[in-house]
This record gives sequence, C-alpha cells and structure tokens, in this order.
Amino acid sequence: MSLAVGALFACYILWLFLNDARRRQGISPAVWSVVAWITLLGSRPVSTWFSVGGGEGSAESYDEGNPFERSVYFVLIFHGLVVLARRGVRLREVIASNAWLFTFFLFWGLSILWADASFVAFKRWIKDLGNVVMVLVVLTDGRPVEAMKAVFVRSASLLLPVSLLFIRFYPELGRTYHIWTGEMMYTGVTTHKNSLGVLVLVSLMFLVWNFTSRQPAPAPAPSRLSRISDLSLILMGGWLLMKAGSATATGCAVVGLSLMFLLSWKALRDRVATIEFLAVTGTLLLWPTGIAENVLQFFIVDILGRDLTLTSRTDVWPMLLSKADNALIGSGFNSFWTGDRLADIYGQLGIIQAHNGYLETYLNGGAIGLGLLVLLLLSAIRKANVQLAEGSSVAKLGFALILINVVYNFTEASFDKTSPLWFAFLMVMTQYRDHRQPARSESNLAAATDDAPPATTHRQFGILP
Repeated sequence: MSLAVGALFACYILWLFLNDARRRQGISPAVWSVVAWITLLGSRPVSTWFSVGGGEGSAESYDEGNPFERSVYFVLIFHGLVVLARRGVRLREVIASNAWLFTFFLFWGLSILWADASFVAFKRWIKDLGNVVMVLVVLTDGRPVEAMKAVFVRSASLLLPVSLLFIRFYPELGRTYHIWTGEMMYTGVTTHKNSLGVLVLVSLMFLVWNFTSRQPAPAPAPSRLSRISDLSLILMGGWLLMKAGSATATGCAVVGLSLMFLLSWKALRDRVATIEFLAVTGTLLLWPTGIAENVLQFFIVDILGRDLTLTSRTDVWPMLLSKADNALIGSGFNSFWTGDRLADIYGQLGIIQAHNGYLETYLNGGAIGLGLLVLLLLSAIRKANVQLAEGSSVAKLGFALILINVVYNFTEASFDKTSPLWFAFLMVMTQYRDHRQPARSESNLAAATDDAPPATTHRQFGILP
C-alpha cells in the first residue's frame, strides 16, 4: 500500500515539475541548481538522507560539520559562480548596488579573525555567501521574476508533497519525538516542527504570490491545470502548517499573507511609510499604559496558545547573555555555538540557537553586528516603501517577507542561518544593476508592477530599487 501511494506521489510531483516548466519557458536551466539549494536549506541535512557521516543531532556534529554536506554545497556554489562569470556579472557592481549588505557580510568575514574556531567560522561564512551567489543566479536570469517564482514553486512542489507523504504514510520518516519533552512532532522532510513550519511559511508566501500575480506579457494566462496545481500546493501547505504546530510560523504566515493582500490597495501602498511611523509611535506611547502589553498577551496566549515566557525562551536568554564573550564585537561569525560553550549549553538545555535572531546576532557579532543588522533591515524597509509607492506587485511580497523576518526572529533565529527564510530575505532585498546593457521588459523589475512606470535606461535586477 505504502509503495503504491509513494508511486502516486512521485507521479504527482513529476506532473507539477512538467507543468511549471511548460508555464515558464525561456528561463535558464541554471535555476535548477537554485532549486537544489533551496531544497537542501528547507529539508534535513543531505547526509542524513544517505546516512553519510553519522553523528547527526549531537553538539560535536554541529560544531564539526559533515564533509559530505560541505562537498554538496561547494559544488552548488562553484556552479553558481561559473554561471555568474559566464553572464559577465562584476563584483564591483554587486557591491555598489548592495552597500549595506556588503558591509554586513564584510564585518562577519572580519569576525572570523577573533572567532574561537576560525576555520569553522570561515566554512560557515562561505556557506552563507553561497546564499548570495544563488540569489544572483536568479536575479541575473533573462526573466528574473519568473525565475524567482520557478525556484520557490519547484522546491515547494517537491518538499511539500514529500512532507505530507512522510507524515501520513511513512511516520518513521515524517514524525519524531522531542529530545527533552517526549512530545511527538510532525516534521515531514525536516528534523523539527519549527523547521517544517518555516519551510511551509516561505513556500506559502511564494505560492500565493505566484497564484495571485498576473502573467507578464506576452505570456498566455495560466491554464486551468496550472491553476489547479497551484491551488493544490497552497492547500497542502495550509494542512502542513497546522500539523507542524509552530506558533511562530503560523502567526507569521497569517501576518504576511494578510499584509500581501492589503498592499494590493493603492491607497494603502501610497501611505505605507506613514502607517509604519504611526504604528511604531503608537506602540511606544501606549506601552507604558499597559495597553500594548495586553494586546501582546492576547496575541501570544489567546491566539497562539503559548505562555508569556514563549515556551521558556525568556528564561534562557539571560543565561545566554551571561556567556557572551565581547559586548562590542561578539564571538565571531556563528561562533558562539562552538567548542566547550556549545557542549555546556547543549548539555544543559539541548539547544544550539538562542531562539531569538537579534540575541543570536549580538552573541556572535556584539553591538556592532547587531547595529549593522538593524541598519540592513531599515535600509530594506525604506527601499520597499519606495517600490510599493511605485505600484510594484513584487514589492508586496518583498515587504511582507521583510516584516516576517523582523517578527519571526523575536522567537526564533534565522539571520545568517541555512534557513529558507533568510534566503528569501536575501532574495527580496538583493539587487544588481548592469549599466552596460539596455533595459528589457522583465529584466527591469519596474515592469513587474500593477501600475508600471516608464522603463529606466539601465538594466536592473532585484526587487528593491
């Protein structure tokens, strides 16, 4: 029975791939390497699929990494660099278009010098740079918007059905038990319910955007079968999100999807900066009165069904702060969780992250790293505001994903991680301009707008201006 069901799911996935390939003719085959990259980020480590290396789940294995894992990522990064070289992408143009992102990564590169395990930090930094390489492979495609849709829709076409298959018909692969509480978790292709939650969260954002956005001219409207395939994946994602039971991912999905639909209103897009200012100012003014705190309590306790300690997270944070190495520059890129400190904290609490992206950034990069992260987020939001005012349908997704990253990292850590959410953030805020080439209808993402302005005089890649 299970084999027959597996064969049916395999046919369904193949149909999804073929259907998407027919719909997006003209995009480069190189996007398949990005699909592979996202698939690796969104599922369990590739070494566990083939039982190569062993030692998964221990503090030591997290510290040392896995040679087979590194080799797979290295091959994909190398392929991405070859693609970018053939397309004539220049590093100085990438840096010029992404000054804050370059500064952010440069600081982390320098932080390797004071990390306890410099070589471990270096490997992790290179892997994070691989995210940027893969993003540029998409953004420098001849049809970047369709390439972006393709990589996320195709990865979701594999990961979501296989997750459902594992949970329903292969429970030994799709379910597990929490190492400390013994609670059963639905994990699908991942190793933890929160990982499944963030995978579905990112997938749903792109699937819904793909389902609701208009096809660029002169492409024909999607066929009925294409719409059915899109809808089936969205419904599957909703079911998996409920099964995962990740409160943070569920809350972010509701906020992100609602925001994306609300930003379809031109009146709201034109005033988004004013609304942001009023929201922040109102929160600061109301917080001393207790009203804002009561709203937060209602959302956490009554809506998400969690306690105010965020499942004991707030109890752990002071202990982690007490172990911080340097308040100014931190422990080095992703180096707080290494060596004796990793073994000590993992032995006491069974965690390998701070469950707060801002605290995690502070532990690794100190006040400088945290400050650069805040500036990067503010820069992304500012640029998104400008693009929203111009009517970009892509910017609706970008703005929602930026806000999701801001909110998600209050209770989980995805900044600078091998996470689909961090990759999606880099996708929507990275840009590339090549002033040597004339504008083309879809290469200039201003053309991907609901109220498209005139084309500019240069070729522009990226969602944000």
